Amino acid sequence: MKFRSLRRALAALLTTVTAVTAGLVMVTAPASAAAFCPGPTPDEWSYNTRTVVLPGKPDVNLAVSLCFYDEVGFYQAVQNIEWASTTGGNGFGAKFHYFYGTVWVQKSDVNMCSGTAHPNINPYSSGSLAHSCTWKSANTSGMSADGKIVYDIADDGEGEKVWQLTGTS
Repeated sequence: MKFRSLRRALAALLTTVTAVTAGLVMVTAPASAAAFCPGPTPDEWSYNTRTVVLPGKPDVNLAVSLCFYDEVGFYQAVQNIEWASTTGGNGFGAKFHYFYGTVWVQKSDVNMCSGTAHPNINPYSSGSLAHSCTWKSANTSGMSADGKIVYDIADDGEGEKVWQLTGTS
């Protein structure tokens, strides 16, 4: 079990090093998106990517993993948001008027708990933030993690955008 986790982490690192060495900046799914989930291997996970086009500024690649942990009566949904500028540079002003992610434990299409985080994405060319919510229940059927990203791009005049993420099954 430990060898498999190490092998996944090394594969993800090798993918990143290869992309950087080749002069490419891209968001690709790792060998196992569960590698982007904190802590032990999740019971379920999903991995979502998107490039946000910013007017007059370097675009931002987003990678968001949703992780679902079932710990005998406690259910935790974790959202891990990672971002990277397509050029690596950052002195271009505010990227977003606002940017936040929300994650929830869902039971048969009903949100049982939710958590929202506001990563400080504007001043950094790259970074990450993980946040979660936990729900306690003896009923284990129909549980999953789901989430969304909400943002308003600075200087595009289009207003709020909502990215509904693919949740766990």
